[in-house]
Amino acid sequence: MMKNTLLSIFLAFTAATALPAQEQKFTVSGNIGGLEKGDTLRFRQIILPGWKDGDTFDVVLKKDGKFKYKGIQRHDMYYIMEYHPVNGSAPACDRTGKTMIIAGNDHIRISGSKDYIYYSTLEGGVYDDPALAEYLAVEDSVGAARGDIMRRIEEANAAKDYDTSKKLAGQFNSFYNGNPGVSRSDRLREAYFKDNPQGNNYILVERISRMDNQPIDKLREAYEAYSQEVKDSHYGRIYAHRMKDIEAIAVGNQAPDFSLILTDGRIVKKNDFKGKYLLLFHWGTCPGSMQIDPEVQALYREYKDSGLCIIGLTESIENFRSLAESVPEGSSASYIGIDDLHARLEEMLSHPWPEAETKTNHPENERVSDIFMISGLPYFVFIGPDGAILARDYHPAFYEARKILEEQAGE
Repeated sequence: MMKNTLLSIFLAFTAATALPAQEQKFTVSGNIGGLEKGDTLRFRQIILPGWKDGDTFDVVLKKDGKFKYKGIQRHDMYYIMEYHPVNGSAPACDRTGKTMIIAGNDHIRISGSKDYIYYSTLEGGVYDDPALAEYLAVEDSVGAARGDIMRRIEEANAAKDYDTSKKLAGQFNSFYNGNPGVSRSDRLREAYFKDNPQGNNYILVERISRMDNQPIDKLREAYEAYSQEVKDSHYGRIYAHRMKDIEAIAVGNQAPDFSLILTDGRIVKKNDFKGKYLLLFHWGTCPGSMQIDPEVQALYREYKDSGLCIIGLTESIENFRSLAESVPEGSSASYIGIDDLHARLEEMLSHPWPEAETKTNHPENERVSDIFMISGLPYFVFIGPDGAILARDYHPAFYEARKILEEQAGE
């Protein structure tokens, strides 16, 4: 009896002490020319989906150019590395950091230079795949070239050479148009995904980041091809859970119930629009919103008497008004095709439809963004008279809504 009791205690103690072994050990090291002793590299965990902040660890360089850090994490993690120099500021580029995936027992090695730190080369773990390494090398090269334009814009602004700054801004915004490096990067990416249908951490993270607007059939097809190990992994489980959430708001399904508090204090609900077409238009300060806004207003004028209702969703009307007031009258934005930017912003402040703010004291409004997975600007959710979702996406959803209205509500 005593032996059995002692054995039970021993097994319980062994099980309890074994739990920490589930944590993963990892190493990150780097050789980045130009970094100085005292510089800080901050690694912020990105929680997917949604890019929310998670755990953070800092690496403070003890000598110039090189560092090594050994850490522990709960599971495979996705990080973004930020550079905080002890002197001066980080160089301008078109990225906010260098992203990387770290799995258990990985030793991720980072090499590059301070001026292009966010385009550094990664080795170790999933990055040891030659095909992935080739794709990322091209992608980083393209990003570095775009980052050079941003750096020149800052230099021109500092010298008050605004004509040069304006020309460079046009180059920056049209950088991807017909760029051969971008085309090559796209081809390599497509080939890598096609050649690895079984999936891995990199593929999962990339797809989770972009899956919210993908057709549910394509998401299922990709999931079914994953290996069981990938399906059972941390990011495999996130993918499966997100896929179920997306299926609930797939085109053709009934839109979930929701309510919004408008800027005039009124409360509207989904059922208030029964028998009508409802377009949720998520807009803001991005160039895409400014470009498409006249088309949205034209659509409203044409079909408002045929049952079309629009509700605008934006973070803060006051913040947008402050932007409009800061832009001089007659200012142009030729790089996005707007001759009078001030006038365009004033038109957006005078929308003929009601608005709801998502970043105010009304959490109900922000929940609507979460319900429909509204992840950027401009974004559209189009709901039919029977309450079914007819379109949900960026620009394509607007043009689909216009097509449906032309076919179903046109004269």
